[in-house]
Amino acid sequence: MTETRTRQRSAGDGLASPPARRVLRLAAGATAALLVTDLATRVYNHYDAIPGVRRFVNVDLEANLATWWNSTLLLAVAGMALIAALLSGRDARPGRLSWLGLAVAVALLSVDETASLHERLGEAGKSWKEWAGVALPTHAWVLPGAVLAVVGTACAVLWARKLPRDLRNGLLGALAVYLGGALLTEAFNGWALENGHSTTLMLGTLVEEGLEMSACLVALAVLGRYVVLRHDPATGHAVLRLRDG
Repeated sequence: MTETRTRQRSAGDGLASPPARRVLRLAAGATAALLVTDLATRVYNHYDAIPGVRRFVNVDLEANLATWWNSTLLLAVAGMALIAALLSGRDARPGRLSWLGLAVAVALLSVDETASLHERLGEAGKSWKEWAGVALPTHAWVLPGAVLAVVGTACAVLWARKLPRDLRNGLLGALAVYLGGALLTEAFNGWALENGHSTTLMLGTLVEEGLEMSACLVALAVLGRYVVLRHDPATGHAVLRLRDG
């Protein structure tokens, strides 16, 4: 009897539904499987060439399974932000425009993952390097990318000020993990590439992509506790709601 009542309370108290948690676990499992597959095929490829399989799962290439999955995770985060925007009332803080801004920003990261927009910053990086007369021992796009990252982080911190503490800390933590992979680790990988450290580059690439995908999973877990399924006693249906408080 006690267990039944507990389940009834859980169905109506705004907690994320079990199916949502199972989907998140499946996404985490798929991410881990993809990274392990990449490492396994790298090792096997040294003994028996499998170029087609390597291209398909190589996390360092574009237009393959790994790129699609990373882009999908980012789109899922953008979708959750869009749902939050649609569910936000006029007087909500943050309001609809704030959530829409987050959705657009993450969607652009998804486009970048597929179209490699950040690499086009390389021209600006080369110009800055020539103007300053210094050598940059990594990818040319890292310097302008770092400037954009600083600006974006400042905007994110200002945006998150009025969020509930757990939501604010979770989303900013996800941003820190993402930047740790997309900027810091990739800058290190650029150094490894320039200096011919192939093994270090291989492991660094796995860390980079793993951090980016993990950041998306963290963001989805955090947003999944804010955009929740509630049981509506009037209709008997499950409906999407924003968590109170």
